[in-house]
Amino acid sequence: MATRSRTGHGSNTRAVAGDSRRRAGAVSTPIIHSSTFSFDSLESMLVERDRGAAGAFYQRLGHPTLRACEERLAGLEGTEEALLFPSGMAAITGVLLANLHAKDHVVALRQCYGGTLDALHWGKERLGWSCALVDAREPESWKDGFRSGTRIFHIETPTNPTLCVVDIEHAAALAHRHGALLTVDNTFASPVGQKCMPLGADLVMYSATKSIGGHGDLLAGVALGSRELLAGVYNVRSVFGAVPDPQMAWLIERSLKTLPIRVERGNSNALELARRLAKHPRVAQVFYPGLEGHPGHEIARRQMMLGFGPVLAFDVRGGMAAAERVVNGLELVRHAPSLGGVESLASLPAHTSHRHMSPEELAQAGISQGLVRLSVGIEDVEDLWEDLEGALGAA
Repeated sequence: MATRSRTGHGSNTRAVAGDSRRRAGAVSTPIIHSSTFSFDSLESMLVERDRGAAGAFYQRLGHPTLRACEERLAGLEGTEEALLFPSGMAAITGVLLANLHAKDHVVALRQCYGGTLDALHWGKERLGWSCALVDAREPESWKDGFRSGTRIFHIETPTNPTLCVVDIEHAAALAHRHGALLTVDNTFASPVGQKCMPLGADLVMYSATKSIGGHGDLLAGVALGSRELLAGVYNVRSVFGAVPDPQMAWLIERSLKTLPIRVERGNSNALELARRLAKHPRVAQVFYPGLEGHPGHEIARRQMMLGFGPVLAFDVRGGMAAAERVVNGLELVRHAPSLGGVESLASLPAHTSHRHMSPEELAQAGISQGLVRLSVGIEDVEDLWEDLEGALGAA
């Protein structure tokens, strides 16, 4: 069921119509191909400059095409502000840089995206941050990771790639009790699949390359939250110049119009394939919160919408060699990184998203050498199953 905004419009309507104000002119937001803007007086220039991300002064500081997309994303998420970035990692590192100083401390899930863990390690080596990694599967132990200098508790839910589900309300209460922000990478669920802010999140980030963009043709990220918290993130974006192109912003706004139906279809396909894979003799285990036996199933039912996400993972009997044969044997499903698109993709996380982790670190995160991550698209589910069944049978 579509969630409803304060104005009474559901998320499907907001995805298509934005703020839904009736206006004449272009139905699609025009792309303004200009990096700088002129003025007829110094006074008007300074007014526009001081509007920041909402202004049309110089693209690194603000741009009308970017702003139209940011407003659409904020309305869909239900936040005061949104800021676009050229990638998901640019959004995540922007949030970290805005809220951490030397000697500050972060608590993060051991199962976080490999790029996020790389960023935290980079900050430890070069900026003096420290970090405690906690296990997403053991929420009772999270409190042990906090200390007096903890500024951020960073989570993903579901996690990449083993689909652990985190109780966002519990995580928020724990973070706030220790005076820390809760930041959430909500990429797997999407803004129409899970609403983090009402559950207590302070800042939410996405790789917009994934479900938000959804067509494998753009690279982008977004950070969302209150105006107060995003002010610091905006400063980081301006200082480091991590500003996307207007064409990319237009592509995202276009893609948002079909986001709910794409997510719903991908989620439905993923659930059906997870159920079938769980019964396949060549599959040792399936990781998907839509399965009733998944340890996070009840939490996912409570906090996720439109299903349980378009991504699942499964362990192939026979380890890495067998998993490699499976992905190499797929024909309709493409062997590629990334996720959340209209096309189905399979990858081996030990060689892609978590390639920088040692065998010991992979084991600690629950990522086996035979794990296959499957991002399920909107194809006919019977065609997808035929492809998977054939590849598993030949492995």
